[in-house]
Amino acid sequence: MSETAEWGNVCSRVDTCALTGAAAFFTGIKGAEVLVNGPLWCYFYALRHLEKSNSRLGERFHGSQPDNNAVVYGTEECLTDALDYIRENRAPSILLIENSCSVSLIGDDIEGIAAKAKLPFSVIGMDSGGLSGGFAEGYSKASIRLWQYLDLPDIKIKCRLGVNLLGATTAYFNGRNDLEEIKRILETANYRVIAVPGAGSELETLQKIPAAQLNIVINEELGLETAKYLKERYGTPYVVAGIPYGLKGTLRWLEKIAEVLPSDLESVREECVKTQEELLAAVNEARCTWGELWFDKIIVAAPGTTAFCIAQTLREEWADTEKLTVICQNTLKDLRGPVETDEILLAEKDSKKIEQILQQADNTLILGSSSESSVLLREGKKFWCCNIAYPVQDEVLLATAPFAGIRGAGHMLQRLWNLKIKTQLPY
Repeated sequence: MSETAEWGNVCSRVDTCALTGAAAFFTGIKGAEVLVNGPLWCYFYALRHLEKSNSRLGERFHGSQPDNNAVVYGTEECLTDALDYIRENRAPSILLIENSCSVSLIGDDIEGIAAKAKLPFSVIGMDSGGLSGGFAEGYSKASIRLWQYLDLPDIKIKCRLGVNLLGATTAYFNGRNDLEEIKRILETANYRVIAVPGAGSELETLQKIPAAQLNIVINEELGLETAKYLKERYGTPYVVAGIPYGLKGTLRWLEKIAEVLPSDLESVREECVKTQEELLAAVNEARCTWGELWFDKIIVAAPGTTAFCIAQTLREEWADTEKLTVICQNTLKDLRGPVETDEILLAEKDSKKIEQILQQADNTLILGSSSESSVLLREGKKFWCCNIAYPVQDEVLLATAPFAGIRGAGHMLQRLWNLKIKTQLPY
C-alpha cells in the first residue's frame, strides 16, 4: 500500500466522496431532492454527513438499493421502483439521480430510465462516485450540471449591485451561521444577494442568477469552476473572495469585492471600528492576567479556502506562534497562501509529511477537526483543539454564532482565549 493510501485511511474521515458533494449541492436547493442509485452503504454514508446541517434531510434524500444482481445486469428495475415511490409520495422541484462508484461502471442510462417513468418533474442524472474525486469535485460537477440543464437565457438588464454567492454550503462546519453573517455584511454594504445556489435558494430563485452584476466565490474549491462557466455563458464577472475572518479580514474581503463592483462600505467600516474597540477592551484585560495570545505551534487543517483564510487572519489579527503549519484538503488556484505561514501542505500530495507532523506535534494548538485530534490523543501529545472543520466528535455547537465576519471575530477570539487560559491552568 502506498504512503498516500495509508494516510488516506485517516484523511477519508475528513473529506468525503463526490457523491456526498453532489448531494450537498442539490439538497441545498430548497425543494430539490436526491436519489442515490447505489448500495445502502453509499446512501447512509452521505446521509450521515449531510444530516449534520439539516436533521430533516432524509425526507428529501432517497436510495434505490440495488442488489448484487443489479450491479451485474443493470439497475433499471430498482431505479424505476424508487422513482415510482417518489412520484407517488413526493413533489420535488427537481430531482438529481446520482450513480455511486460501482453502479457508474455498469453504464446504465439513468436519464433514459427516468424519461420512461414519465415523471411530472425535472430530472438530472450524473455519475458521482468516489472515483470522480472528493466532496469538492462532486459539488462543483453537480453545480455545473444544473446550469447546463437549465440553460437559462441571459438577462440584459442587470440588478444594480446584485450578486450571487457561489461555492457556499451548509455542509461545512458552522457553514449555515457563516453564510448568514456573510449575507448580512453584504447587505449592510448595500449589495443585493440574488441567489446562493446549493445553500438555501429555491429553484425559482436560481432562474435569476444571470441578473447579477457579479458572482462572488466563497469557497474556491466548490465555486470557482461554476464561476468560470457562468462567465463564459453569461459574461458575468467573478471574484474569488474567500471567507471573511476577523475584522481586518472582513474589510479586506469586502474591499476586494468593491474593486470589481463598487459600493458604499462606510457602514461596515463603522461597525468594525466599534467592534474592535469592544474586543480590545476585553482582550487587554485578559492580557493583564494571562499574557499574550501565544501558542508554541499552531496547525490549521481544513478544506482549502477555510484553511487559507483562517491562517491568514490568525497571524494578522488573532494569535502569535513560533510555527504555523497549514494543511489544505484541496489545491487552491486563485487564493494565495499567507506570507507568514511557515509551511503549507496538501492532503493529497504531502500525506506522509502530514502524518509525521501530527505524530510529533506537542504543545500545539490545532484548528482543525477531530481527525487531527484523534492522532494526537493516540500519541499522548499535549494539545488544544479549536474545531473549524468536520468531523467533530468532541464539541457540541448549538449557538448561532458564526466563525466568519464581524460577529464571528468576537466568537473566534473568545474560543482562542479560552484555550489560551487552559494552557495556563494546572489541571
